[in-house]
Amino acid sequence: MEQLEFAYGDTPVLRGIDLEVRAGEIFGVLGSNGCGKSTLLRLMRGLLAPCRGRVLWEGRDVRRLSRKALARRAAVVPQGAAAGFPFAVREMVSLGRFAHQGGFVGAHPGDRAAVEKALALTDTLHLAEREVTGLSGGELQRVLLARALAQQAPVLLLDEATSHLDIDHRLEIGELLVRLNREQGLTVVHISHDLDQAAEISHRLLLLNADGSPWALGTPDEVFTPANLQQVFRVDVHVEKNPYTGAPRVYPVARQRADWGQGLSVHLLCGGGSGGDLLRRLYRSGARISVGPLNRGDSDLLLADALGLEAVREAPFCPISAQTLNDAFNLSRKAELMVVAPTVWGSGNLACLELADAALKEGRPVLVVDPRAERDYTGGRAWQTLSELLAKGAQRCADTAEVVDRLEKMAAMEKPPQGGL
Repeated sequence: MEQLEFAYGDTPVLRGIDLEVRAGEIFGVLGSNGCGKSTLLRLMRGLLAPCRGRVLWEGRDVRRLSRKALARRAAVVPQGAAAGFPFAVREMVSLGRFAHQGGFVGAHPGDRAAVEKALALTDTLHLAEREVTGLSGGELQRVLLARALAQQAPVLLLDEATSHLDIDHRLEIGELLVRLNREQGLTVVHISHDLDQAAEISHRLLLLNADGSPWALGTPDEVFTPANLQQVFRVDVHVEKNPYTGAPRVYPVARQRADWGQGLSVHLLCGGGSGGDLLRRLYRSGARISVGPLNRGDSDLLLADALGLEAVREAPFCPISAQTLNDAFNLSRKAELMVVAPTVWGSGNLACLELADAALKEGRPVLVVDPRAERDYTGGRAWQTLSELLAKGAQRCADTAEVVDRLEKMAAMEKPPQGGL
């Protein structure tokens, strides 16, 4: 693409696009809605004529290529395509063989083999005799991908091809693209709103600004910086490495923090994801939050680290040691109140409830969220301790919303009145 510019009428959509997609790479295009991502793919396919610049395929202007010649070079999975005719799924996928035929679609044994393989790779073989008009959005999207794979073109263009898929098929398609890229040298150009998956599968990324100009181009590590993502998506983010894959992972932070929690300090006893919602809401309020003890790898600890919160850590899969518990005592005493999340209690974390007992003895409020006996895996000891905490004055809260409501009221009582005479 050489100095590409495009406008719909008097409205500029793309400008200053000057880049080369390398053979054998997975190239992602990211940006906010309306920034020209899908338009860029249409220009690459020769469906639109640029106002300035040109798109070259192997040195040839795309507008000089016939439809069949372009189909031999690139297969397309469009965004939100509808099934207009009641084709059987196998017939729909067979249409991908158009570029290789001079006669009846699917008549050659090689065509049939390509179709069956594409159906198998996209988990649509069991749908082969179904009419496409009766498929769900996610099923149809996988059929369209199968049609593109049956085309056996060296380049695959995808316009938000996984947007309608459930999480297992989304991951499966991502893994399939990586495998085809690695084993067959398939070049992939994809548009996505899934930032984390784009970072996982792409060699390079193009980040488009709202005005259609390129803002960042490079590897996922180079492109996924908080400053770049804030500029393009207008939201503060935290970026860290996925501990399992090493790819960048993005945590959005609120566009603007509410301030009701300013000056409030809370220590949260949680684990296993039980504190996630409350952590996010307290963080957005501006409250000072601490957590722990938590085992390394716990999802609540990963979230706390992503938000930059103070935390006490224990080794993975280990019971809370005396030293770790003492560290947690010291950290929790800095908070004016404590919240016990609706976590599951076992022998490994039972000692954490001693922190709540100590807080009550020191006169600090303790809120217990939705305590239930069925979360006790200690033979009744955890439930007995929770019941004793409630008897000593801990406040029972039905859910996170009630916790936030009570904390807002506490914070309002502590703040001096605003304004004056």
